[in-house]
Amino acid sequence: MTKPAPIKIKGVHHFAMSVPSLESAIAFYRDAFGFELVDHEHLGQSEEGDRVTQMQNTDTTLAMLHAGNIFIELFEFHSPQPAENTRRMCDYGVTHFSFEVDDVHASHKALKAHGVQWHSDPIDAGDGYLMTYGRDPFGNVIEIQQVPHERAYAFAQLRGE
Repeated sequence: MTKPAPIKIKGVHHFAMSVPSLESAIAFYRDAFGFELVDHEHLGQSEEGDRVTQMQNTDTTLAMLHAGNIFIELFEFHSPQPAENTRRMCDYGVTHFSFEVDDVHASHKALKAHGVQWHSDPIDAGDGYLMTYGRDPFGNVIEIQQVPHERAYAFAQLRGE
């Protein structure tokens, strides 16, 4: 049997997360990273919402934020009641999301002032690739990285620099 061809993607559009307070999360990502609010709406209980989330009585308010080349979608669930985020990085599923920055040390300091709890100070992971992980005020693991232009996964490579 022949394998189906891979789909064609345009790029990563957004990542989404559930947060305990939509307004606090909007303020954090706006003030700490410069994200701009581009959509905000309430999605009340519906059969379609329950079906797509595989939950019952789903009631949520969402916000879509934009910065750089990505959107972040934030959900505050009113129903069902969410559990606290206690995932470890090794648990199955998404481990973290990452932002490439120009100055990892200055970004580390600024984000700490915004409430990020860092796992460590930035480290040099080899050949000038600087990075660190931490948790945003809602328990999500974030990474900041300063990637040398010549690395295959630097944004500079995507832009053909």
